[in-house]
Amino acid sequence: MTPVLCVALFLSGMLGLSPLAQGAPVKVRLWVQDVQGPAPEKQPSSPHQQPPASPVKSPEKPKKVITNDDLKPASGGDGFSSMDFSEINDCDRGCFEQVRQLARVAPEFNPNWKRNLLQAVDAVRKDDQWQKHLRNLYDVHLKFCQLGAEKKNELAKHADPHNVTPQEIAIDEKYDAKFKQAQAEFQSLYDRQGAMQRKFGENPLAYQFTIVQTNRIQNASCPLQQYPSYTPGDDNDP
Repeated sequence: MTPVLCVALFLSGMLGLSPLAQGAPVKVRLWVQDVQGPAPEKQPSSPHQQPPASPVKSPEKPKKVITNDDLKPASGGDGFSSMDFSEINDCDRGCFEQVRQLARVAPEFNPNWKRNLLQAVDAVRKDDQWQKHLRNLYDVHLKFCQLGAEKKNELAKHADPHNVTPQEIAIDEKYDAKFKQAQAEFQSLYDRQGAMQRKFGENPLAYQFTIVQTNRIQNASCPLQQYPSYTPGDDNDP
């Protein structure tokens, strides 16, 4: 380093004009900003910023349990009227297509699939054991509907909308026992159903049609119950 440069640096340092002294605060501020700036990105994300979770495999479908929520008035849009059991053996074009898809039949490789399905439906209709099972299953479904309607009617007459009363609890207990008995009947039928369906296992079209039939019953709406209106003074009327 030349003498002239040394002298210049010495004078600059004495007067507070050193380039290093002047630039240090700026460099420190910039360094702090660079460190603090990205910090929020390293913090744990809020619940709204978390990436979507990976799809979870649905658990196996449990056994069917009928509850009061299933007992709804008929709307006419479910394709099966709970007022007429004869519909359980119907199979229109929509049913044909549904059964074909469930049985995984490819029309291009099975040009006669419609005739085969027609024969399968006829075989299911003529099976007395299976028809009896459907009738029993349907009767239990109607029993649930009837119990639900009767309980609703009794609560409408005797329940206090402002307080739970002993009489209301007694109604709950009475119908809880009746629903439990009906559920046991349904479970007994459900447990035997698989064995009866296996007889159709060699014909996928017939087997899948039995699946459609049981689903119709289990998903059928309850018939709309009509009860006379009740007011507290009705008991005293002549």
